Amino acid sequence: MATFVLVHGAWHGGWCWWKVEPLLRRYGSSVYALSLTGMGERSHLARYIDPAVINLDLHIKDVTELLESEGLERVILVGHAYAGMVISGVAEVCPQLLEHLVYVNGVVPRDGESMVDQLDAVRGPEFTAQVRAAINNREEFLPPPTTVEEIRRRWGIADPEDQSWVLPRLCPQSVAAFAQPLRLGSFEAQEISRSFILSSESGFDPIAKRVRQSGWGLYQLDTGHDPMITKPREVADILLKIAGTIR
Repeated sequence: MATFVLVHGAWHGGWCWWKVEPLLRRYGSSVYALSLTGMGERSHLARYIDPAVINLDLHIKDVTELLESEGLERVILVGHAYAGMVISGVAEVCPQLLEHLVYVNGVVPRDGESMVDQLDAVRGPEFTAQVRAAINNREEFLPPPTTVEEIRRRWGIADPEDQSWVLPRLCPQSVAAFAQPLRLGSFEAQEISRSFILSSESGFDPIAKRVRQSGWGLYQLDTGHDPMITKPREVADILLKIAGTIR
């Protein structure tokens, strides 16, 4: 029986995997879709915690604590977008608990890189400049999209029902989490097998090209940046294939 831990990206929460979870459980998988500190149903914590503390280290800790407290092993750890930073960090901390890493339009950092270092390639110089300005000005949070047009443009979510489901659940994203660099170097972490799910409209082609050259498994979907929302069955099928549950 496969064990999946699903980690959401920026401005999202564990809710973004709701459509995928039952499709994985149908095949007997154990599935955990946590929300990182300050996000999703834990967004209220941002009012009680120093925003400077809601950083990449804390988000990595969120996941490692889940793995350890639930006694999980041989985990297929899945990260969307920003969560590529998170799952890469988790692999450094507890590689012995992980079976496979899956990046869903996820950033793949090199040693010493932060999330903001990834943005120029995947979101362009204008958005990157906005985030760097927020970091330099010591702002606390990046605001979420506020219109259906913005989530359609940024993430390819075009279905009206999906738009009405997603928009009210988005929350501000910690600037500190985007600013903190990640240290990599564990040999055990490097030995974990990895796959990349690339959406046609995600803007992550440069990263996919790099991981293809590294010999990762590469899967492609004709959809936008949030395939777990727009193509949940296809995402679930890919994850089940990676786990060896289906062919």
